Amino acid sequence: MKNLPSRIISGGIFVLLTIGSILLSKYAFVSVFALMLVYTLYEFYRLCRGGGHQPQTILGIIVALYLFVSFFLYDMKIVGEIVFFGLIPLLFLSPVIELFSKNERPIQNIAYTFMGIIYIAVPFSILNFIITPIDLEPQRYMPEVLIGLFLIIWSNDSGAFAVGSFWGRTKMLERVSPKKTWEGAIGGAFFALLASFLLHHYFDFMNLWQAFVLAMLCVVSGTIGDLTESLIKRSFNVKDSGTLLPGHGGLLDRFDSLLFAAPVYYIFISLILNN
Repeated sequence: MKNLPSRIISGGIFVLLTIGSILLSKYAFVSVFALMLVYTLYEFYRLCRGGGHQPQTILGIIVALYLFVSFFLYDMKIVGEIVFFGLIPLLFLSPVIELFSKNERPIQNIAYTFMGIIYIAVPFSILNFIITPIDLEPQRYMPEVLIGLFLIIWSNDSGAFAVGSFWGRTKMLERVSPKKTWEGAIGGAFFALLASFLLHHYFDFMNLWQAFVLAMLCVVSGTIGDLTESLIKRSFNVKDSGTLLPGHGGLLDRFDSLLFAAPVYYIFISLILNN
């Protein structure tokens, strides 16, 4: 709570940049989120290096950007499936690099490199499909659908933080995240449900019960994502993934819930639209 002023200011700037880029245009979205992807992945690899490992940071970032941009171009029907074949030689470079390096733990280095791609780059890339969820020609850009995901996640995070700070008593998983409580989790779920209640008025393809189910799926998956990042940080004995956002930590700290919630959100939205 004593970091609340800086937390509000940095969080406000982050929200304005995120929502503003989504609303402005699809090209503003892909540009800003590509930069966010690069920095988030860099923070993860920096955590790994702090733990004594040597992930292939440059290669990982190149693969992540290629994947993200490929998803965007494919979803916009600018390129076909063949674009994904370009990933094959990039991925094979990882073991080749270790073959000619003198690192003591080459398998761990390859594993952490691929983990960063799967853990961060894939969920970021799925955002391209969320923002254009209906398969039309030309593709329909629907920023409100992606904003809905962020509003549910942020409502859950903010509600859990506020309720947990004042009334949190029962620890959820103390060995991983000592400050997270069941009271905070319940408060976060309540605010997420409230956000979904408001959002369903703007989603003509979703009724109220579907909006509530979607919110709870995001709450559960987002909480797992949050705890997973806490487990990673605890493994490397650090408090935050970075210092980019005062009061919040790094970008990985801000996107930890999104990384797990985005695929679940996309699958649920797609099932509704296909029906």
